[in-house]
Amino acid sequence: MGAALRRLGPVALFVALPVAVVTTMFVVGLVTGPLAHDFKNELYPQAEDLLAGRNPWPEAIWPPMAAVVAMPFTILPPTAANVAIGLVGLACMAAALWLVGVRDWRVYGVVGLWPSVLGDIRIAHLTPLLCLLVAVAWRYRDRPLPAGLGLGVAGGVKFFVWPLGVWLLASGRARAAGVAAVVAIGSVLLVAPFTPLDDYVRTLREVGREFDQDSYSTFGLLTQLGAGDTAARVVTFALGLALLALTWRRASFVLAIAAALVLSPIVWFDFYALAAIPLAIARPRLSLVWLLPLVTWGLPSSGIAADPVWGVARVLVVYAIVLLVAAQSEPGSARLRLPGNVLPARRPGGEPERAVHP
Repeated sequence: MGAALRRLGPVALFVALPVAVVTTMFVVGLVTGPLAHDFKNELYPQAEDLLAGRNPWPEAIWPPMAAVVAMPFTILPPTAANVAIGLVGLACMAAALWLVGVRDWRVYGVVGLWPSVLGDIRIAHLTPLLCLLVAVAWRYRDRPLPAGLGLGVAGGVKFFVWPLGVWLLASGRARAAGVAAVVAIGSVLLVAPFTPLDDYVRTLREVGREFDQDSYSTFGLLTQLGAGDTAARVVTFALGLALLALTWRRASFVLAIAAALVLSPIVWFDFYALAAIPLAIARPRLSLVWLLPLVTWGLPSSGIAADPVWGVARVLVVYAIVLLVAAQSEPGSARLRLPGNVLPARRPGGEPERAVHP
């Protein structure tokens, strides 16, 4: 009996449970809503407008690249499209983990239980697609065209990933960074035939000002603690600049991800699914740190909650630890040095190297 439980236990925890939770998420979303809320109300109509020759800007928030991604889904009725975008998102997340070297099937099960990943089923912010594109940029980082295209399309879909361009430059991959910049800027310029760029930028700023205090971000936490907007912005900007400086100094992919999350004007809960990519690179086999994001279960997509300060603080602390562990074990960059002993670093294949000491 004990041997059977040891064999079946991992299957129950890392296969049966994630499948049951994901299925329940889809069913609840279909029955009570929301399922793919932002995709249904923003991206899907925006893609339909473009295909019909109608101008969705400047009221539309999403950039043209995101609308292009949504266009294939418009061949489906709205409900079917909402389910499809959720399934495609899960597939993108799995493909991203595979690209960066995860072969431990248990990791896929745990990531399938991360609230930031499951939350994208209910919101559909295209974060799993960003994870895949960022994984492409890392996997093919020494090949300028695929790396640049991966990051450029990611930047065209969600601008906030731009600090990864700093990582490419810092690691001596200027051509890949150039390709990424051309693709991302080209996506923004596609707005110009529909509306003046300053009108579109003004719309984005208004959205940022409306929701930034509700973000899972340093700015959101500080404002919810009572800090003034100016002080909170200064602290957030200073932290982001410090992470960018460390990204440049250490040529760190992990710190570039951290900088992107800090400097983004709005940080919805699902954005933190991006942390799975640097963690997968540094720790491709299951370890306790993979379970840490599970303590963020029960939080909504924004920082508005029954206890918003605690909810935002919980997310920030959890993912700071995740990214710190990833940075400690990141291959190919100068490692961070912390007081005291830390967990052994890992080579890309997952085997221990040596403990890092002060």
